[in-house]
Amino acid sequence: MKKFNVAVIGAGDMGTNHVRGWRNAGHNVVSITDYDLERARKLAENNDYPKIYSDYKEAINDSDVDIVSICLPLVFHAPVTIYAAERGKHVFCEKPLASTPEDAARMEEAVNKAGVQFGIGFQRNFAKGVAAAKQWAEEGKFGKPLVFNSDLMQEVRPKIAMHDNKGNKGPIMDACCHYFFMWQTVFQSKPKRVYARGGIIAKDRPEIAHFQELAIDTGLITVEYESGDIGSMNVSWGLAKHTKLPSNRDRVYGPKGGAVGGFNNFGSDIHIDLYIGDKHEKVVFEKEDLFETEFRVFAKAIEERKKAPVGFKQGKEMLQLTYAIFESIKTGKVIELYSEVAK
Repeated sequence: MKKFNVAVIGAGDMGTNHVRGWRNAGHNVVSITDYDLERARKLAENNDYPKIYSDYKEAINDSDVDIVSICLPLVFHAPVTIYAAERGKHVFCEKPLASTPEDAARMEEAVNKAGVQFGIGFQRNFAKGVAAAKQWAEEGKFGKPLVFNSDLMQEVRPKIAMHDNKGNKGPIMDACCHYFFMWQTVFQSKPKRVYARGGIIAKDRPEIAHFQELAIDTGLITVEYESGDIGSMNVSWGLAKHTKLPSNRDRVYGPKGGAVGGFNNFGSDIHIDLYIGDKHEKVVFEKEDLFETEFRVFAKAIEERKKAPVGFKQGKEMLQLTYAIFESIKTGKVIELYSEVAK
């Protein structure tokens, strides 16, 4: 396996994951960039002192860099991707793909013109629990049609910028895409129509009162797929401070059986309860580093000169679905989707 030199852009929690994941996958992290140089310096000190920068352009212009790994707020995904591609660097970018479909199109155009590789960070879809649910569905263990219920319930995020509608646009944009991608993987089908209701229940919280426009923080989402399967989501980032209210475990079921668990969880041992007919089985999955897994897959695609298996196509599909959900919440209507995304 070829070892690539990686510039990690962003030294927050996700940047920390990227540094660890790239190193565990056998590649060299040659620089860490963050506008907060002290934060970049601390991360570098814990990882054999790669170079640090406050300007992503300086890091990308380093001739040693092969891959630019982007862990920045959503509004920066497009400009950093485009700058890196124009300088012949492969790009791995955290999800969601972009703030708007127009930004996504500009990113893809730059990458295709430069002839470099692009990957997107849907690492949770590499979880063994997702693969198991997909296999069980393909084997017909659950029967058809399927229903997949997911829950994501939290208080106002410590990263309060997540609540800025001009920034990361809240949980439906920033976090639900992991679940939408999981549903699509298990169903092996594209979304057909969506109906959603939602709003902002944390609007009176003082820690986010300074934003000019708050993102929707709570929603009830139903997505119907071409296969006849249905995904449903309860999501909120507006719960009471220090709440003990838990999220429910994900659940997929059909007329023959189902399964309950954290299918796309990572970072700890998990188990899934499998129910077929009147039988119950506890299936245990060991802890895994999904960042390492996704980086190995991306690096292999570069080495073999093949398109990364998770890239613009999947990123645009999730963006299309997210905007349809926003439209449904705004209008109160069922939104019909055209699942054919520009290639």
